[in-house]
Amino acid sequence: MVTRVVIVEDQRKALDGLSLLLNGQDMLEVSGVFTTGEEAVECIPEIRPDVALIDIGLPGISGIEVIGKLKEVLPALEVIVLTVYEDKKHLFSALKAGASGYLLKDATSEEIIEAIEDIRSGGAPMSPRIARYVIQSFHESRSKENTGIPMLTDREREILEGIADGLSAKRLGERLYISPHTVRTHIKNIYEKLHVHSKVEAVIKAKESGVL
Repeated sequence: MVTRVVIVEDQRKALDGLSLLLNGQDMLEVSGVFTTGEEAVECIPEIRPDVALIDIGLPGISGIEVIGKLKEVLPALEVIVLTVYEDKKHLFSALKAGASGYLLKDATSEEIIEAIEDIRSGGAPMSPRIARYVIQSFHESRSKENTGIPMLTDREREILEGIADGLSAKRLGERLYISPHTVRTHIKNIYEKLHVHSKVEAVIKAKESGVL
């Protein structure tokens, strides 16, 4: 099934580059491009895409506001932030607004494609620096005793460590010499053990409880 993607980016060169990249993939289709948040909020609900790539620093209303407004009317929309901002304020504001992924603009073409594939599989793709920052921030703010959470296997710990490094299922598979499908099966088992629904939640809970 083709994944329909919209892009919200005010820099025309970046917008054209992303459009060319995504339209060049067999299973991706760019269904709309927007250079302002106002235009995006007005038009994207009618398009009903699967994934939105949204910059934060937009003219007019910010990308974070766009995310919040879109998630109100399209709760199933998967949002990946693509930005130059890697500070705590922008990061957590975007996640709170409803973003499921957060990439920096130095991400490679391959990383962007993998992020879209990952988020469609229930992942939470993040640039490695961002993933580490999220984990460190939560770990520093909360320190808990192990609350009886089932112990993870060695393989599951390896998977979680890879997630903490911001690796996609494909890259984790390459690191551990297993298939992406097997990686996703392990991730599903980790979710069930930790009672979470996303990769970020899994790593945070594992860190806080002393499992990882």
